[in-house]
Amino acid sequence: MEILIKSNDQIYISWIKSILKAHNIEYFTFDEEMSITEGNITAIPIRILVNENQLSRALQIIKNEEKLNSAEQNKR
Repeated sequence: MEILIKSNDQIYISWIKSILKAHNIEYFTFDEEMSITEGNITAIPIRILVNENQLSRALQIIKNEEKLNSAEQNKR
């Protein structure tokens, strides 16, 4: 398993999870409960891990989705 994302941003984490699900990439979430419990002071980031053989694919998909989101935001 490799770390794909570390963040305290609940919305971003949720967005990443939905992208991974949509592309059938298995992932594991670590420290989500601890991050919420500690009050989001950034001491304990949420980590999303994927299988090593899916890491580059997952990173590319996220990069593409971020570009699409950015382009959509610029249209507004």
